[in-house]
Amino acid sequence: MRVKDAPTDWSGINAEVVRRLAETDRYMQPDLPLTESCRQALVAYRQSLRGLNHTYAHPEDVVFPTQPQIEKARA
Repeated sequence: MRVKDAPTDWSGINAEVVRRLAETDRYMQPDLPLTESCRQALVAYRQSLRGLNHTYAHPEDVVFPTQPQIEKARA
């Protein structure tokens, strides 16, 4: 997903990656009751974010992955 006013240099891309990772940190707690598919989607999303600078040659080409929908497990 392209971000309006997206950063166009690697330092800006890295800052956005750090922000998005921090935004999803709380969902990675092992005792948080998420569905297994949601947990796997979050892990894949975070891995995609970490790999952006290896996936794209130029920062202006970067397309950020879409954060998955958070699904809590039923008790």
